[in-house]
Amino acid sequence: YLSTATWDGVPATPAQLEHAANFGVMSRKEGDVLVHCAHGRGRSTTIMCACLVRAGLYETWEEAFEKGIKPSRPVCKLNRRMRQNLAAWQKQYVDGKKGL
Repeated sequence: YLSTATWDGVPATPAQLEHAANFGVMSRKEGDVLVHCAHGRGRSTTIMCACLVRAGLYETWEEAFEKGIKPSRPVCKLNRRMRQNLAAWQKQYVDGKKGL
């Protein structure tokens, strides 16, 4: 069980996204994983974008959002801060680790 505490509309930090993504990928090896927040549209979507990229299903968080999440759950939305934190996570933890 992992709880990433944030206020409504406030995204996880890049470090929290990395921790949650790694936790989700590792937990998936043992069975199904449930990611949720109070409204089920923003904070959980932010974490899921990172999980899908970390799992290797998509190259970028944008692709994970547009191709992996939105088609089956169109109510999901990412505010400006969520997008900024995902971009910072991608730059630091994904793009910055390529080739290592």
